[in-house]
Amino acid sequence: RSLAFSEMNVDNARAILMADREDEEAEQAEMEAAAQAEAEAAREEEQEMKTVTVEYPKDFDPLAGAPASTAPPPQQQQKPEGAPTPAKKEDVIFEGTTEDLQKLVIESPVPVLLDVYADWCGPCKQLTPALEQICINAGGMLRLVKINTDQQRQISGALEVKSLPTVFGIRDGQILNSFQGLPRDEKMVRDFLMGTMVPGQSYNPPVSSEDKERYDDLSGKLLKLAAGASFSFSARERLENHVTKLLDELVATIGGETGMAVADDSARVLRSLMSNIIVNPFEEKFRKVKLDNKVIAAKIAQHPPCMAILKSVGFAPDGEATMVVGKGKRVVNVAPFVVGRGCIDKWIDRNRYQIAAAGRKRRDEINRARLAAEAEEAAKNQVDESEEEESEEEEDSNVCVIKLRLEGKKKVQDIEMDADDTLSALLDQLPFPVEDGETVQFTCVAKRLIVKSTDTAKMSKTLSQLRLMPTASVVVKIGEGKADITKGSLAERAASKKKTTGSHSMHSIGLYAKDDGNKAETFESGGVLYDHVLTDDEEEDDDNEGEEKGDEADDKENEAEAEGSEESAEEE
Repeated sequence: RSLAFSEMNVDNARAILMADREDEEAEQAEMEAAAQAEAEAAREEEQEMKTVTVEYPKDFDPLAGAPASTAPPPQQQQKPEGAPTPAKKEDVIFEGTTEDLQKLVIESPVPVLLDVYADWCGPCKQLTPALEQICINAGGMLRLVKINTDQQRQISGALEVKSLPTVFGIRDGQILNSFQGLPRDEKMVRDFLMGTMVPGQSYNPPVSSEDKERYDDLSGKLLKLAAGASFSFSARERLENHVTKLLDELVATIGGETGMAVADDSARVLRSLMSNIIVNPFEEKFRKVKLDNKVIAAKIAQHPPCMAILKSVGFAPDGEATMVVGKGKRVVNVAPFVVGRGCIDKWIDRNRYQIAAAGRKRRDEINRARLAAEAEEAAKNQVDESEEEESEEEEDSNVCVIKLRLEGKKKVQDIEMDADDTLSALLDQLPFPVEDGETVQFTCVAKRLIVKSTDTAKMSKTLSQLRLMPTASVVVKIGEGKADITKGSLAERAASKKKTTGSHSMHSIGLYAKDDGNKAETFESGGVLYDHVLTDDEEEDDDNEGEEKGDEADDKENEAEAEGSEESAEEE
């Protein structure tokens, strides 16, 4: 409300709240002074009791002339044995509001009948007096809280009230059952009261599983509404400022480049503790924090700001190594935990970049420490490993691995040989087919070695002499030096030099009709391969005929050149 009046200005809103508080204190002081003055004035005006002395006549008879009373004296009604003493109405009958809901209903020490009514409702006027009399006769073992739905729409909305009157049976802050309208008979009211007041007593008829889930949902809504209304705006603001200050103090206390990352871990543990209480406000096990726990001791107990945050939201020491909140209560007010968790979320979001940078540095430190430990461990075992490597080297010192690759191919084959083997022995073990009369050339680029099979001097040298130890990559070329040149080969070579008239070619592969076209190569599967030579010019037929004649003349010239080259080859 103050923020709305101050147009969302926090400083002005805080000033408004402080002014309101001062006005309230001054008004309260004036009221107390006025009440005290009235009490003193009443005591001064009060007259002392006067004693009046009456002189009776000597022969006065008070019963003379009075008619004889024949009516018997009234008899007092006997109270049943074991019945509680009726309670005062103001002790068990309350008019509930959202501000009093936490104290009157959620934290009530006795079961509660929550009566939602309206002043204009006829059945409500009949049911409410009967419920009041039941609670008075119960002698304080039952409490009635009346909710006027016209004035407290938040409560009736949270409870999803659809008809009036509606009565809820609540024990330990949880809704157990409800009924709408006037009860059918006295037995229905008795069964409802027994199920609400006596633990372990089931309702008749019993509550279904669907209704139980609905009542649990309504209990959660009622709990949140009561907690939010009972926690004032000023208290919320003070708690947020205090928690934020303690988190910043935590970062400063830890210090270092990774202090923000450590503080983030501690803040997340605090958030987890608060979330457990918010989700399970009725479970006592979540309200205890054991400081000797491994995680709690490392991230919470050793940091005083974290302990101060726990105390600010309601935790109190319970022994040397335990902190507890709401001890002896069936349910706790979750409002401080909701505010504290929200404040931690805001702090983490505001410092997310610093937290990420600090986290990276901390991970780097952990990795460096791990690598140093591994290096130290490896240094201890280095002597043994070096001895094993030396023994392996001594055993395999005479083994030579030759990696052979045929020229123009990618496949590499390994051949193990002895250091004393010659290159001729390698020629005999080639995995490639070699015909008689063909020259084989070995090329090792790394060793700058080129040896042909016709060089008997180098072929007789060992692999160690050729420096191919312990391993070498050798390219094998087969067929160099084969001088079997025929006329046909020269003609084919000359024909290959002939240039095509087209600018580009195109291969078309598809599933066409079988035997479709004379130039198509037919496959067994029915597909065909077309090889077309495409030209860029689209001239008339006469021009094409001229080109064909020119091509024939070029063919004749090529044949003449081929014959001349053949004659020169024979002369050589």
